[in-house]
Amino acid sequence: MTAMIRKTPDMKNVEHLRQAEEKDVVKLFCRIRSPQDENYTSCLRILSDKEVSLTSHNPASSRAGPKELHCTFQQVFKGDDSQQTVFKQVALPLIKNLFSGRNGLLFAYGITGSGKTYTMTGDSQDSGIIPRSLDIIFNNITHLQADKYVFKPDKMNEFEIQSDRDASKERHRELQTYLKSARPQKTPKKKDDIDEFKNIPEYIQLEDVDEDNSYAVFVSYIEIYKNTVYDLLDSNTDDAGRSRNLQAKIVREDSAHNMYVHGVVEVEVKSSKEACEVLYSGMRRKRVAVTLLNSGSSRGHAVFTIRLVQAPLDRYGEFPIEDKQIIHVSQLCLVDLAGSERSNRTKNCGQRLMESGNINNSLMTLKSCLEILRENQLQGTRKLVPYRDSKLTYLLKNYFEGKSQIHALICVNPTADDFDETIHVMKFADVTKEVQVTQQVNSAKHNLDLPVGRRKDNQMHVEELRKVNQHIQERSTDEECSVDAVFPSLEMEDPANNNLIPDLLNFLELRRTQYQSVKNNSESKGKDY
Repeated sequence: MTAMIRKTPDMKNVEHLRQAEEKDVVKLFCRIRSPQDENYTSCLRILSDKEVSLTSHNPASSRAGPKELHCTFQQVFKGDDSQQTVFKQVALPLIKNLFSGRNGLLFAYGITGSGKTYTMTGDSQDSGIIPRSLDIIFNNITHLQADKYVFKPDKMNEFEIQSDRDASKERHRELQTYLKSARPQKTPKKKDDIDEFKNIPEYIQLEDVDEDNSYAVFVSYIEIYKNTVYDLLDSNTDDAGRSRNLQAKIVREDSAHNMYVHGVVEVEVKSSKEACEVLYSGMRRKRVAVTLLNSGSSRGHAVFTIRLVQAPLDRYGEFPIEDKQIIHVSQLCLVDLAGSERSNRTKNCGQRLMESGNINNSLMTLKSCLEILRENQLQGTRKLVPYRDSKLTYLLKNYFEGKSQIHALICVNPTADDFDETIHVMKFADVTKEVQVTQQVNSAKHNLDLPVGRRKDNQMHVEELRKVNQHIQERSTDEECSVDAVFPSLEMEDPANNNLIPDLLNFLELRRTQYQSVKNNSESKGKDY
């Protein structure tokens, strides 16, 4: 007779804890902007490094609801806290998880003029979260990157691995295209504010970087303007070289039910400097306008995505294994949300008023999605989350319902004039910090029967070969045998070059002569002894 095991209350608690460990709440941070006016009246009081109090100084303050509100965060950053301090607390944990295969989302939320763009991108004096994130990534994979075009997007939000030969052909085509399109400029290009951005590099060693993997980094940059998606990296010229407006893009779902922008330009970058150049080229095309509250107000939501592609090296530690099934792609989405605005304060009209309406509607949809998502999680209901009501929420759907880690940075301008808008921001924060997301295990690891340290062994082997070649070259010089020990390149750089095979034959003949000379010399010295 089979005995039935009844679950005791203690066993139920253990199961409940195990399930709770698989969930993680959205981590909320707050950054308080330093007011430009020293004689300002503050509506914000910092109670501790994790709690703030928002208080109205206007008895007639109307629609904001309560006159005082307390809100807690993971960390509260004061106005004098540096960009580096904010980066290490808010973004660095997401980058660490990126290498272990976990997706991450970081978005900056607040009213217009609260310092969101400065925090995300920085200015001419100090770099922000996005450039620092790129620095950390490339400083840890500089010597682990695959050659360009080895990893190739398949246009369906996934990647494939090309052979070294095919990748070399694409690099050659890129070079030829660049040489044909390069034109000497008669007048130097006028610099703008973005050209003057200062990048202060970050050097932090990460632990989850697997040296037996091959890595590649792809970046994309889009803007959601008036509920339409535009690619900030897309070419603004047609085939005839004429300028054209940016084309609207479609948000789609791939075979793994992940949301992506179809047809978006993904640039493979090989250094932090190259990635920042791509970032700044996209920033020049962002829609920015002057309002009464902000001299550089973003008119749309900017989404910068970093995709880290990795695959294990083959048994010899030389090339990534050409198997699409073992490629792992993890992505970090960095979102600079446009600030909410009230027309009675900005005095916007016409086009600016339409832009403000679209910004506010998308932010309201984001809050509504989070409220329903929280209600479903806490009460066990199954209400439909209206992700499709906005392109922003539809694109970010996977981060809230899939396995990822989410950090939200609430940017606050503490002036009393902004109380009515800021209290709505704090209410959004209260909703957001109770939303749970599923934790993701280290999915970048593969159970392959491959030796550990194969990249290092291959590098040692290459170094030994280099020493042997150097020794042969020195011996050849002593014996007045003028032949280069380095094997000639066999890449066909010019189709009209008819000397490739004859040059190779001459080189091999000289090497054979060199070998015979060294052999005869060694035999004669052996007889002398």
